[in-house]
Amino acid sequence: MKALRTAKRIDKETDLTHAAYGLAGEAGEFIDALKKHQIYGKPLDIKNLAEEIGDILWYAALAAEVLGLNLNKLAEENINKLAIRYPDAYSDVLAAQRLDKV
Repeated sequence: MKALRTAKRIDKETDLTHAAYGLAGEAGEFIDALKKHQIYGKPLDIKNLAEEIGDILWYAALAAEVLGLNLNKLAEENINKLAIRYPDAYSDVLAAQRLDKV
């Protein structure tokens, strides 16, 4: 995977921890950008939010690779799971029923 060319690789356990820390940190940066908009009235910085999403994807790719998983397949499986859970559209009732778990 091209993104992982820039990863500092150490060992599987450390690489997975690196991915977890990175996911948490980048999610925090995404939240901080929203806070600045919603709480402090600054313009919504879509360019920054897009960059943070990209960083989140990079760390997700690292985690998937360390675990021997295919990120594209994971995304497809998630879409399929949600299609079962919400056959037509999201609803609170279906969220509680979790039809994909029965």
